[in-house]
Amino acid sequence: MSKISAVLLLLGLSWCGTAQASMEADILEAIARQPAQSQDPERLYAKWSRVAFHEAGKVYTLLDYKYLGHSRVAPGVDQQQFRFWVRHQGVEFPLIVSIRYDPVSEKLFTIQMEQERRGNLQIL
Repeated sequence: MSKISAVLLLLGLSWCGTAQASMEADILEAIARQPAQSQDPERLYAKWSRVAFHEAGKVYTLLDYKYLGHSRVAPGVDQQQFRFWVRHQGVEFPLIVSIRYDPVSEKLFTIQMEQERRGNLQIL
């Protein structure tokens, strides 16, 4: 291979890599601009589960948990629910943590923690 061919090949490969990196950056920027409701549900689950763990852990000793699900409770208001098995003052019981937020801006509205009693859990 001649030196000129080698240089042209390297320039071509270099240009392709730059173009690909530019396209990837454009795609990532477009994803970031999308509303939260069309983004990955696993990312939202991870975000709100961290909030639930943090808030419940302030008051209770956390033993176990289960993700109960996501629901839309009103226009512009989504809810994530978690059931924790907790210990407080030597007593173990189930605790329901409900987090309500704006699905577009992801602004937190309320965090409600309530000891689960038979019949007080809404089915999502």
